[in-house]
Amino acid sequence: MSAVREWAASQNSKVGKAVAVNSLGKWKTASQMTALTILLAARDRSLAGPGILVMLGVSLLYISAGLALWSLFVYVKNIWRTLVK
Repeated sequence: MSAVREWAASQNSKVGKAVAVNSLGKWKTASQMTALTILLAARDRSLAGPGILVMLGVSLLYISAGLALWSLFVYVKNIWRTLVK
């Protein structure tokens, strides 16, 4: 994602605006950080049901990956529209 945004920023200002930060990236980062926190907490054997925590953490990582792909699709769509004009 960073590479796409860097490339767009190096182009003209219209393309740079097409990849402005959106809320999908914020949600992706939040789900990623939450997943990592949960997975680190699951390593503590004193917690009841670490298996449930692991499943929740991994599920959040999959959600984060889905949000990253969705965000990439939105960026590419916006760049395409800008370049075709």
